Amino acid sequence: IADLIGCKVIDADTNETLGVITDVSETGANDVWHIEKDGNEYLVPAIPPVIIDVNVDDEIAVIRPLKGIFDDEN
Repeated sequence: IADLIGCKVIDADTNETLGVITDVSETGANDVWHIEKDGNEYLVPAIPPVIIDVNVDDEIAVIRPLKGIFDDEN
């Protein structure tokens, strides 16, 4: 978990930077990543359909976020 903190999060489909992992909550069923961008915090479930790739050496996590998580305006 400590290796994930500080990783940049990239959208797998658009290559948009979604933010940086600031914390990880262990919920029992699955971990939840806390991603911060522009002063906002987003909670992303760390489940196989969402987490595409994690490279802790390069500090990059590639995800396919569930609809609505980053869509503040929708």
